[in-house]
Amino acid sequence: MRSKQFACAAIPGSESYHRLARTSLFRWWIPPLAVLVFAVLLFFLWVGVVVVMTIFAILGGSGLAPDSVRVGEIAGLAFGLSAIALLIPVTLFVARVVQWRRAGSLFSVAGRMRWRWLARCVFGAAVPLTLGAGLFMFLGDTAAGAGAVGDNGGTEVLAAAAFVIVLLVPFQSAAEEMTMRGLVMQLVGSLGSPSGDSAFSRVLRSPWPAVLAGGTLFAALYAATHPGALWNTVSLVVFGLGMAWLTWRTGGLEAAIGLHVVNSLVQLSLCALTGRLSEIGTGAVVGGGLLTDTDTPVTLVLTVAQVGLYLLLVTGFARRRGVSRRSAAAQP
Repeated sequence: MRSKQFACAAIPGSESYHRLARTSLFRWWIPPLAVLVFAVLLFFLWVGVVVVMTIFAILGGSGLAPDSVRVGEIAGLAFGLSAIALLIPVTLFVARVVQWRRAGSLFSVAGRMRWRWLARCVFGAAVPLTLGAGLFMFLGDTAAGAGAVGDNGGTEVLAAAAFVIVLLVPFQSAAEEMTMRGLVMQLVGSLGSPSGDSAFSRVLRSPWPAVLAGGTLFAALYAATHPGALWNTVSLVVFGLGMAWLTWRTGGLEAAIGLHVVNSLVQLSLCALTGRLSEIGTGAVVGGGLLTDTDTPVTLVLTVAQVGLYLLLVTGFARRRGVSRRSAAAQP
């Protein structure tokens, strides 16, 4: 029974990350209700963003804003990143209110964000990023549009863009991971009955359905809106599956957030430097910072190299640091 004090179910004992939503208060109707509530909240969130952006565009178009084109680009960047970042309270609301569990179980098996582990993952992400930059310089001539540089607007515009990117990208990246590798994986992982002995129940309890769902959903959505971008889509599948598996392997979202943040910071900064701020909101940068105008095999090569090296580094770090991949045993 749910108490009057807004109490929530304890984190299941000795469970992997993808099973943390299967609490003592779990009922069969909770996953579909969670999806419905998330969809409704997402709809009203995007309506609000569109209204605010429309009002700003009207004010900018009336001449009230100096250099309105550049201001509009930076505002569009800020609104776009903020809209995604607002998925953080949405996912936490769904976990805490709809699923009636500790919201911190979205972050890790410890029921919270493991900040030291996150910092180590961010530091480790610099290694595959450097490798990717070197490979891009070596193979970049084969990538369409790789060298295209436009008017970046000068120092003031770059400074404003850098401020917005550094301020909002960590929240945007965390929000995407909390949704795709957090809420989605745990929704799927909650379906298998802990007492079921059938092959179907055993498959649902295993991490693979959750990993597949959390790793491919965004790529499927991207493919639906960009049907011709084959290499980007496959690259997003590689990135998503790698981060989903790493989330299960390390018992939390920290590793996925670390690579996502570093990739997005670098790629969005490159967009600002090359005068492509206006393209970000239209899908020029997706997932882990892939540029849509480099939809070639080079994109896949870079993604495989970065994700593969990152997996090796982080799993090695986790093994040496003893990072827990399962929740604490239940108290008697």
